[in-house]
Amino acid sequence: MKPEVLQTLLTAKVLFNQAQDFCFIEDKHTSSAGLLILQDALELIFLGCLIELGIDENKSLENTSFDQLIGELKKKNIKVIKSGTLKALNKQRVIIKHYGQVSEPSSVRNYFSAAQESTNVIMQQIFSKTLQDILLHELIRSAEVKNYFSIASEALEQEKYLAVLVNVRKAIYIEVEKDYCIYDWRDVDPNEPPFIGLGRGGYKAPWYTRNREWIEKNVSNPFAYIQIDHDRLRQDVMEWGANTQDYFNITRLTPQVMRLTHDGKWLIKEESEHIYQSSNLENARYCLDRAVTFLSKKQAYQDLGRSLNYEAKHGLKVKINKRTKLYEKALQIMSRF
Repeated sequence: MKPEVLQTLLTAKVLFNQAQDFCFIEDKHTSSAGLLILQDALELIFLGCLIELGIDENKSLENTSFDQLIGELKKKNIKVIKSGTLKALNKQRVIIKHYGQVSEPSSVRNYFSAAQESTNVIMQQIFSKTLQDILLHELIRSAEVKNYFSIASEALEQEKYLAVLVNVRKAIYIEVEKDYCIYDWRDVDPNEPPFIGLGRGGYKAPWYTRNREWIEKNVSNPFAYIQIDHDRLRQDVMEWGANTQDYFNITRLTPQVMRLTHDGKWLIKEESEHIYQSSNLENARYCLDRAVTFLSKKQAYQDLGRSLNYEAKHGLKVKINKRTKLYEKALQIMSRF
């Protein structure tokens, strides 16, 4: 994939997520705003696809209209399903943007579904991946997390919606909730010095939960080992540039999972609400989509970090030619440069 195409598609994905938030709200003005964003996302996706196909090498695409972008794809024998609906979406966008009229929320939802289905088909033909898969494979580098997302994607295609939710939550646990699991502190005496706990997991959990006494009184089931410090969590998410509401939506819609050790067996808390209410196409698609975006932002934040390698590369030998005093601490010396 061309680097500029990846950047275009990532921008389109951000717009697509924002459009989804607005398009499913039962308010004419909000859903109409969502349709405007959705049309922008579609234009970027079509533009990225045409650049990948090399159309921009012989033809300027800057002033190409929405309908013409669809026409260029068809000229390259790319099947554009629901093209009539997409063109109607564009006309509705013109009415909203240039004439100040609003669209019915039910119509906007239908436009969004058509756009999502159409873009998936187009992306598969050009990249052999959906937009979601591209984001997953290009930005998520943890092999274990990527594996669970891949399982979730396959389950989505097979309409196994509960399996989608479970595997999405596993990825969230590994990248976020694991740091709040205090299982390693179950044998720690509350009076032990703080440094004794160095190297244990759950270091982001509230400090008062990280000891044997508190755990004995308050942890009655394995899932209670996860003690979220919500202030710390919100701070982390904001630093990543992610949306805290996305995290809470995902954790509300997916069943809780955890494992006591790194290689331990997964425990799944399958409550009736998740089995009978959350396990549907809309929730499964939403959770998978937002979880990948959420964790990709964490990855991008971590990529900004810079550090030095403090491991000794070469052994240094110091030769002292005369008797020298060694001091326990450094002297204060004024240096002139």
